[in-house]
Amino acid sequence: MSARRGWFVVVVSVVALTLVWRFLPAGSPPIYDGQCIADPYVILSGSPPAQGATMTFPKGSSFPAAEVSTSETPPQAQILMEAGTFVNSTAVTVTITPVPAPAVKPANGTIQGNVYRFSAVDASGTDLEPVSSSLAVFVILRALTSVPAPTIDRFNGSSWTPLSTLNAGCGNTFEVTSATMGEFATVEPGGGGTTPPASGGGIPGVAIIGALALVLIIAVAVLFTLDRRRSAAR
Repeated sequence: MSARRGWFVVVVSVVALTLVWRFLPAGSPPIYDGQCIADPYVILSGSPPAQGATMTFPKGSSFPAAEVSTSETPPQAQILMEAGTFVNSTAVTVTITPVPAPAVKPANGTIQGNVYRFSAVDASGTDLEPVSSSLAVFVILRALTSVPAPTIDRFNGSSWTPLSTLNAGCGNTFEVTSATMGEFATVEPGGGGTTPPASGGGIPGVAIIGALALVLIIAVAVLFTLDRRRSAAR
């Protein structure tokens, strides 16, 4: 084994790593995100079933900046609210509830995982909405996969509307902003259909790249070790 052949292996491996990184879908987490350890996805009809979350904020001069999230790691549903998002002349209760998927299917794809209803009510039980579009809430949902990258859709009682969706990081989580509360779900691009079976978070892109890098290091170490041994035996 010559040094030239060893460097040829190095170059080929680097090219392979570059191609894998280049063609990973946009929804894949960036390599600097680090290791992501995610609980298996919990579906509404599972045993145990998916759980919601609720938090009550007392009456005050201004609604506080706050977060409500379900208990999984990472949470399967979260809502982030800025200060002043709701009028809280009385106590305000913010609730996240997993609900059965509506009979109406999204036109842009297939619902992944659970549908979650996000609501805010005052002490009289009246539904509240953010006081303005500039104080829209941040809804974060976990999908079953990042490949292909899903969108988050909002259901208004009769139809689904896809929202501008960003990758939120670990565990196939995605984020949207919304000026209204309601029911939200992650939707995999493609023809409309039923909710697929639950699965884990899938193999993240960083794991693929890390595995290839490890193979590259081992291959280079073996090649140069063999080369030194053969040179010493001559």
